[in-house]
Amino acid sequence: MLAGCAVRGPTPVSAEPPPPISAETWREIKEEIWTASTLARSDAETYARQAMHQWMYRVRENTENEFVPWYSGYWAQQWIGLKAGWYEMSKDADEGPVEDYLASYLQEKFYELVLEPASMETDPQTITEQAAARFILLLSEQLNCLPEMHGVAPASLHKKLAEIRLILLPGPPPESAFLSQVFEHHDLTGVPAYEALITHSKSIGDQQSTGPREDRLQVVAEDSVTRLVAQLPVRAGGSAVAMVVGEVVGLFVSAGVAAWSAISHNQDKPEIESQLRQALDIGLNDMWQILMENPQLGVLSPVNHMNQAIEMWLFPARMRDPTLPF
Repeated sequence: MLAGCAVRGPTPVSAEPPPPISAETWREIKEEIWTASTLARSDAETYARQAMHQWMYRVRENTENEFVPWYSGYWAQQWIGLKAGWYEMSKDADEGPVEDYLASYLQEKFYELVLEPASMETDPQTITEQAAARFILLLSEQLNCLPEMHGVAPASLHKKLAEIRLILLPGPPPESAFLSQVFEHHDLTGVPAYEALITHSKSIGDQQSTGPREDRLQVVAEDSVTRLVAQLPVRAGGSAVAMVVGEVVGLFVSAGVAAWSAISHNQDKPEIESQLRQALDIGLNDMWQILMENPQLGVLSPVNHMNQAIEMWLFPARMRDPTLPF
């Protein structure tokens, strides 16, 4: 099983009633199916981890080279201040505080400057799909070795594998796939249950939001508002403060005040960048933990679902918690 075998294509299934597989042989085959599933999952994890490390490298590189300079730049800080002021003036009573608004804005800019460029070659969803495809391919190759290894008819093995669920998703109606389909095909693309599994994984990933969570960027937004309120009175007098609290419509900043505030900004810039890097580092570490280490929410969630389903149907007594990841 470790070495694999030469397989030229899916094993044809005869329409004739297959001779039964003995209980002893089936016990051996079940152990080898589980070994094959475990090895296929290990390979998929190795691929996913390498691909995610490469993606995260690009994310961190773009964060340092694009997002941090953008946020700490003089004109970006001015623009953030103006956005905060306009939001305060125009928001309805039931809308959230300005810090929430700025945190959402920073998330949008992070996607634009960091995640979108980093995903030019690959992204977590693509890695999810490719890891699942690798799992299916390797498992299929090993399953097709079993008839020759144990001297059983392919149709007999197919009948047994048709009893083992590979995918079970909640309905209605519930989406199901069986190990016999992997025995027949090296690729389950187009199989409704498999497509639903990948789609379900994507929807969960979207809910988790690829990128630093808003609560991490909330710290940055609150710092922005604090500095804005503290500095605007000096920069432009009472009219600027009034804009922040929503009492006037316009803000007029003379060239002299803008030049003075640019000098002040350069003095504050190291502290601004340090605070931003600290928040983003925590956020990126959280993102890695969800995408790579969380078995139910990360890029390996479809692989884990199939691997756990196989174990549950092969060895139900071993499963302390038979609940599938989904």
